[in-house]
Amino acid sequence: MKTHIWITLLCFAAGTAFAQPQPAWVTTGKHPKYPQDLYWIGVGQGMGARALDEAKSKAKAEIAKQFKVTVSSKTKLVQTEKIVGNSALMTSDLEDRIETQVDKMTLTGLEIAETFESKVTGKAFALAVLNREEFTNTLKTELEAEIAKIREKIASGASLSEKGDIGSAVNAYMEALALAEDVGPKVVFFNIVAKGYALPEDVRPEFIESQVRDELSMISLKKVSGDNQRGKIGENLPMPFVVQALSKGQPIRGVPITFKAGDEIVETVLTGEDGMAKLEYVVQAVGIKGNKGKVTATIDLSRLSASLRSELRNITTLPFDFTVEGIGSFACDVEMADNDITDGQNAMLAKMMVQALEKNGVTVKRNAPIVARGSFTAREAGTVQSLNGQMVLQDITFEVFFINRNTQSVLSSVSVNVKGLGRDSEDALQKGLNSLRLPPAKLSEAIGKARLAAASSNSGDVPQR
Repeated sequence: MKTHIWITLLCFAAGTAFAQPQPAWVTTGKHPKYPQDLYWIGVGQGMGARALDEAKSKAKAEIAKQFKVTVSSKTKLVQTEKIVGNSALMTSDLEDRIETQVDKMTLTGLEIAETFESKVTGKAFALAVLNREEFTNTLKTELEAEIAKIREKIASGASLSEKGDIGSAVNAYMEALALAEDVGPKVVFFNIVAKGYALPEDVRPEFIESQVRDELSMISLKKVSGDNQRGKIGENLPMPFVVQALSKGQPIRGVPITFKAGDEIVETVLTGEDGMAKLEYVVQAVGIKGNKGKVTATIDLSRLSASLRSELRNITTLPFDFTVEGIGSFACDVEMADNDITDGQNAMLAKMMVQALEKNGVTVKRNAPIVARGSFTAREAGTVQSLNGQMVLQDITFEVFFINRNTQSVLSSVSVNVKGLGRDSEDALQKGLNSLRLPPAKLSEAIGKARLAAASSNSGDVPQR
């Protein structure tokens, strides 16, 4: 009996001797080897068959979470005008763009320093660390590389301007401006986590805009043809709209000309070697008042600040007027197909359809002879790894069919495809739904075709599909 007791005691003592004590960092979140003034630290816990993998993943996510909390709390405190410039472009939505930057950020140098698995509880723990200095040095290196790209574009613009290639010079400066907009949130992010970095004066948006102003002041637009025509909704006007970009009387190639009907962009066209940009225009209901329509052609100023756009609009915009023939009222009903989404999501899509139709002059009316039917499909298109972990991607297609209620024949249709990215399939689906917009030009064209087909049907002709 005594022998049995001694064996039991020896086994217990041996087990106790081999049991590894729980490290302090599991409960304190601190480690003497990784002081918090030099490292970001995250602790994760897991259970089950993949306990250690789960613990590692949660530890890394904890550091990512610290970034998001820090950035959210300090973004408004950073004096953006001193580090990135005072351009309206840079400051108008800077906070949202910084948060987006954090979501996409790769935490270079993040590693699992230690792990612990409890034999008693079956739990696993992981300690993730990120060296502050190494990470910020990586950020600074990336910033300097991007600033070098901006300077390269600015130098290219100056060189092209000296050669008289004004259109290409403007495009080079616009590309530099786009890069400067992208680097601004990264500079703010750097100053939140490290401090001490200001965007150099020669790559700030306001400096680049001054170069663009100088180039655009030398450009004039000339209306070549296409003004004062007559046409019908859904049909091409007899002649295209044609504008020519000139500098000191000479044609300029490569100038982006944006054609707009009302407030909707129809198309952006680059001028050719002859300085001309041409648009074959299908008459849309957008921008029509009474039976008078207008399309404007302007140098694409979308990248510039509101003040500079206003300053340059008079010298970079030309209006084309036309008269719409045979315009009359057009009514249709709106309904949704048997879509595999919730009633609330169906209602949201129906509301979006109604607003888009009414904006195009359509009267939405119950039991109208024409029905606009919305059809929705979505499929999971894989996963994307982000700072927040693995995200689900949804590929979404939304189509609107204009249908003759009596014959059920399709008169015309329009479709749009978007992507939704979220934590899971449902979140990705909702994100995609929130971003759905029917393309104005294609919708107007489909409405025009449905009008013509309905009119032909009423007059006894065969409807046009």
